[in-house]
Parts: sequence; C-alpha cells; structure tokens
Amino acid sequence: MTATAARPESTVSAWRSPLASYYLLVSATGILVLVGLAVVLSSSSIASIRTAAGNAYAGFLTQLIALAVGMAALVIGSRMPIAFWRRAAPLVLYGSMALLVVVLVTGYAVGGNKAWIRIAGFSLQPSEIAKLGLALYLGVVLSRFRHRLTNPRDIMLPGGLMAAAVIGLVLAGKDMGTAMILVVIVLVAFWVAGVPARFFGMVGVLGAFGLVALVFSAKSRVARIEQWFTGECVGDACWQQTHGTWALASGGLWGLGPGMSREKWGWLPASDNDYIFAIIGEEFGLLGTLLILAAFAMILVAVTRIVTRSTDRFVQIAGAAIGAWIVIQAVVNIAVVLEFLPVTGVPLPLVSSGGSSLIMSLAAMGALLSFARHEPGAAEALAARPSVVRRSLAVLSRGRRRG
Repeated sequence: MTATAARPESTVSAWRSPLASYYLLVSATGILVLVGLAVVLSSSSIASIRTAAGNAYAGFLTQLIALAVGMAALVIGSRMPIAFWRRAAPLVLYGSMALLVVVLVTGYAVGGNKAWIRIAGFSLQPSEIAKLGLALYLGVVLSRFRHRLTNPRDIMLPGGLMAAAVIGLVLAGKDMGTAMILVVIVLVAFWVAGVPARFFGMVGVLGAFGLVALVFSAKSRVARIEQWFTGECVGDACWQQTHGTWALASGGLWGLGPGMSREKWGWLPASDNDYIFAIIGEEFGLLGTLLILAAFAMILVAVTRIVTRSTDRFVQIAGAAIGAWIVIQAVVNIAVVLEFLPVTGVPLPLVSSGGSSLIMSLAAMGALLSFARHEPGAAEALAARPSVVRRSLAVLSRGRRRG
C-alpha cells in the first residue's frame, strides 16, 4: 500500500519540480536528434551515391558537421543569462535581414524558392536565422512597449514593421512555406504580449486576401491546392504524396527496420528532408512516428510551463514564439506527409537533413533551455545537484567500508 501510494505522489513531485521544463526539453531534443540522424543516414545514402561520386556518407557527414555546430550553439546558449538573449536579438535579426538581401541579389533557387546562398562551400538558408531573430526581437520590443499595444501605430512600430519587412524579404524569394511559419511566430508573439483580439480579426481578413493573392500568383501553388482540395491527382503531380503514403503504410506497427526503407531508393523525393517523417514510419513503424509526436508534445508542454511560470515578459513572449515555430512547423510538416495539407516544403525541425535548419533549431532549443534554467526555483535546484551527487557518493563509500 505504501509503495503504491508513493508512486503518484513522486510523479506529482517530479512534475512540480522547477527543472521539469528543462528535462522535458533535453529529453525531447535528444530523441528527435538521434532519430533524425539514424533516418538521415539511411535516406540520404542513395542520393549521395548518385551525386557525390559514389560516397554514400556525403550527406550524412554534412549533417554531422551541422549537428556539431548546432550542439555547440545549444550548449553555450543554454548557459547564457536572459540578458544575453535580449542583447543578441537585434544582432541576429538585422544579420539575417542583411543575408536575406544577399539571397535576393546573389542567391540560388531550389524547388522554385530562391532562399539559399553559398558560404565557404556550404549552403546557408538565412530565413532559418530570421525565425530565431524575429522571435527574440519581438520578445524584446513587445515586452518593452507592452503597455502601449492598444492602437495600430504602437503595434506596428517597431515590432509589426520589422516583422513585415522580414516576411516581405522571404516572400520576395517565393518561399511561401517559411513565410507562413514566420507569420505564426509573429501572431503568437503579439497574442502573448496582450494585443487586443480585435486586431487579430483585422489581420486575419487582410491575411486571407494576401494569401489568396500569393496562391494565385504561381500556377504550381494553385495546382497543389486544387489537387489537395479535390483529391483528384494522377501521374507525376501526386507522385510524392502517393509514395509518402505508401512508405507509412508499409511500415505497419513495428516498421521494416533501420535502413530497410524501400522508398528511399529514388522513389520518394526529399525522403531525407520534407518527407523524412514517411521514412520514419516505414523503418520504425507506427511506434516510431508516435515517439516523434510525443517528443514534440514534450516541447509543447515545456514551453507552456516556461510561459506560465516565468515572471519575465521577454521570456514569455520569446519563449512562446520559439515554441510555436518548432511545434507548428512540425505539425505542418507531418500534416503534409499525411496529406492533411497541401505540399508546403518546410522541414521537420531537429530531424530533417539540412544544415541551416538543424543549426538554428538547436540554437532555438538552447534559448528555451536558458529560459527553463531561469524559471522560479530552477537555478537553486541546478545549484543543488552537485551536493546530491556528493551525498550519493558518500553513501556508496560508507557502504563499501561496512562491507
């Protein structure tokens, strides 16, 4: 009776711990990165053989380099004080905007989106940097002017104006998928900042007209939405969606096993990137996909805890914006693979191949970990951990002497 009663009590105690958010973020990041590495190794090998003079590990090695850089950003960023992220916000945003201008001048297109530049032999997607920069910047300005967010002028200056500029630069490169994620970041930041609900209605109406205009500005977008809406798709137009569905279906409950995907053999385009969730389902089955969903749910819970427990308005706004970026982008990516949404071309955060996405996603997790370390009581709990270890070692040493 005593042992049974203690279990729920210990569970509640762990949930109430000031470090619960921190450990949820660490666990979720570890799961997503490890699964992502395994599937990127499997799914990128065939394409690497064709494009890298027979080197099956070329794509995976590039991912490892990005992982090393991203993990350094995560570890260093997680140890930084909140003041560091406040100071870094404008630098990250302005730097990303400068790079977005460079993209429009000298960048190159992939899949119709002009969003990449080359630096020292590596591809860089500045819009990924802009996601973190915009989330942090809005956290700074909206927390500073939170008492004046009651009329259009104060909402637009400076937060709304900078957000519009960043989204405009991304749309100039025809990257509608990334622009949609940036819009989500902005809306969540303004909502948490306390902007009156009536302004969201006004933005929703204007946004709907803008979205329709953007869709009809490109025939490929109209075709994708028409195919998704009607369900009528034949030939090459629905090749990717069809093979993505087949990959998920063939995985069953347990999957075909690590590295045993059939669709990666040239059948499923972007199998290591936009459609990596389908390969996860094929190789690790339903259980593997549920593990991915659980990891993103852990991030959502952790971010919710950070926003509700923190007393720092910057942390609340920036944390919510970063969490919305990671979680909503994951939802969009998975919904596309499941054919719940038309193809948008956004990667699965922390999982898909792509150096810029992985590095900036890990940097964003570093910011969230920093926020979690500064929750009420978290710093004291972290400081107490070494004493707990020392006490445990002392108990073990006493036990050995008695033995």
